Amino acid sequence: MEALINNGKQEKRKRNIALIASLLFVLLIALTLFSNTLVALTLPKVITEQPVSGTLDLAFQGTATLRSAIEVDLSNPGGLKTMKVLVKEGDAVRKGQILVQYDNSEAEQQIEADQDALKKMKLPMDRLEDEYIQAARGEDPAAIATAQHALESVKLDIAAQEKRIRMLQTQMSAKRELLAPFDGIVTAVNAIEGLPSTASDIRLFYTDKGLRFDIQVPADLAAALAEGDPLNIRTLGKNSRIVQGQIMKIEAGNAPNVRDMPTDGSQTSSPSSGESLTVRESNRLLVSLHDESLRKGDRVQVELSKTVGDEALIISSKAVRRDRNGAYVFTLESRSGPLGNVYYATKRSVTVSGADDQRTAIDAEFWDKEVNIIVESSDPLEDGRRVRY
Repeated sequence: MEALINNGKQEKRKRNIALIASLLFVLLIALTLFSNTLVALTLPKVITEQPVSGTLDLAFQGTATLRSAIEVDLSNPGGLKTMKVLVKEGDAVRKGQILVQYDNSEAEQQIEADQDALKKMKLPMDRLEDEYIQAARGEDPAAIATAQHALESVKLDIAAQEKRIRMLQTQMSAKRELLAPFDGIVTAVNAIEGLPSTASDIRLFYTDKGLRFDIQVPADLAAALAEGDPLNIRTLGKNSRIVQGQIMKIEAGNAPNVRDMPTDGSQTSSPSSGESLTVRESNRLLVSLHDESLRKGDRVQVELSKTVGDEALIISSKAVRRDRNGAYVFTLESRSGPLGNVYYATKRSVTVSGADDQRTAIDAEFWDKEVNIIVESSDPLEDGRRVRY
């Protein structure tokens, strides 16, 4: 009887041990799964897409304000008081037309005084000539030389005075009126009647040189243009139409147009941390045009387009990142693990053939359309970092 009781106790002990072991095993599995879940929750959450084959049609549309190709500030060189302003802003003027008249009374008075002095200089001329003639009839060389010297001296003084008067008259004529140096349009009038001349009494637009504007365009579109090329331009307003301009100059932009694209929507990080960037370099176009109906300040529109070759793969622009070595993307790599697939971010360099704000064309070589490209991430990524998918 006692043996049976002991056997029963042993069996019960074994069952309890087996039960406890089972519970411990289940608890271990649960803890493992729970810890994996906690770890997974700390991993960056990524969103992916697959590239598609096709062409990328790049397009740009921008507006600019017309300004004068050449504008000249005109003023009175003598700083005289303004007497009368004969033009107003917007007037079309011809070369040589009087724009402003000035008070030149002081110069006139000076000329009158110099002319009176000239008359006085000429008064002894008759007497000196007679003295010279009388001396020449005699035989006294000294008297002849003295009379001749006196006569020549007065003649030189008279010639100098006449030259001075002519110079003053020329200066007075130049300062009395402000003339248009070329055909143009008055764009500003700063002269005020009764006040001295300013540094810019009249600003004149050189109509023969036309109008111009500058505009920043994407570098990949500007690459198809050259200085001297014609460019279709649309005027804005009630009578919108197409006019033709000419590209005068193409200049590199100040810096690439880099716009940070935070993946979590709340903060930014440096490019080296794996943040997505949209980078579109720009060039500055300087364009001239001639059209009599257009004026300074009018608005115009420029439209450019370009098709990227059909060998490209198209992906979202925000999937493309850049560092010192160039453009790259992160792809999603799946690896088998004890508890299922584990996902990692893999950095891969790409060659960008064109881009706009939404889409980017990359080189199709070595690429498979089935690959998953990481578009967004809740945290900055690094090559080989485990992610949550």
